[in-house]
Amino acid sequence: MGSDSKFKQHKDYLMQYRKIHTKIDRLRNKLNRLNERYDLKGISYSSQPSGSVKQTLDDVLAQKEYIENRLGKLEDESFRIRNEIQDKLLDLDNQLEAEVLDLYFLERYSLTEIADTLCYSERQIERLYANGIMSV
Repeated sequence: MGSDSKFKQHKDYLMQYRKIHTKIDRLRNKLNRLNERYDLKGISYSSQPSGSVKQTLDDVLAQKEYIENRLGKLEDESFRIRNEIQDKLLDLDNQLEAEVLDLYFLERYSLTEIADTLCYSERQIERLYANGIMSV
């Protein structure tokens, strides 16, 4: 296996958590929009026709239930992946590399934010990031 394909394989493994959290964030936003849009409101007795398609309360509740169930499954998977990655990072010899990978993949910091947080140059953080991925 070449060095580039090994790097890509390790990076893809670590990216699982960031990817699943992007899905979780999107579903949480969708659930929040549903909650805001369909909060209980007074009944409109206007004789004017409405311009939008009406959703029944059952439709909204079914949609909310589906999103909540899907969100629960993704969060369970997220916890499993996070714990697995944390175990791998604890096994690394260089704990500074582990810290950079933890901040990037689990805490979802950018490399620039990590450089600022750890008081290293961006180039040094990039080197630690690349070496850490190869060490996983």
